[in-house]
Amino acid sequence: MTDWNDRYLKDDCPWDKGAAAPALVEILHQGTIPSHAQVLVPGCGLGHDVRAMGSAGYRATGMDIAPRAVETARAMADDIGGDMRVDFIQGDFFDPSWAEKKRYDVIWEHTCYCAILPEQRAAYVEAAYRLLKPNGLLLGVFFAFGEDESGPPYKTRVNALHRQFGTHFTLEWERAPAQFFPSRKGAEWLMCLRRKESA
Repeated sequence: MTDWNDRYLKDDCPWDKGAAAPALVEILHQGTIPSHAQVLVPGCGLGHDVRAMGSAGYRATGMDIAPRAVETARAMADDIGGDMRVDFIQGDFFDPSWAEKKRYDVIWEHTCYCAILPEQRAAYVEAAYRLLKPNGLLLGVFFAFGEDESGPPYKTRVNALHRQFGTHFTLEWERAPAQFFPSRKGAEWLMCLRRKESA
């Protein structure tokens, strides 16, 4: 099991590109996320995606298990200032008690699903289902063109994503993102999934 806090303390974070995911920027420009939405970003790391959503006018909450990541993300948001409605919380996405405190309109997935162990994926789907309001959206960019034997990142396949999320979500649309980091060209798959009323 990866010690994520230690990785941040050592500044050993090759997944951090210093900017919001290009696929998220694409989605924000297209207005895919409802304007009123409260958004959760699990495994938010240093919070680039959270701040991008805050700058676009959304109320966004970043969650990460690593205290150092959350501390740094908060400091970076404070440095920007302004009236961004963003928050960062340190916690375990899999902890069921979070859903008793608050649920969200949208979850944005980027590098959390690929960071967990493959055997945790069913628990990820359950956690996302709990944390979303009825008919809520799970939007995500996934590493969907490889095998998952070694990692992180643990890659997957599009048909495996369909099986995994199909238990609790209905696929609204999917496609290759038009924008991406150069090192991830041809590796990502963008999906929009809607929480089922019952599962």
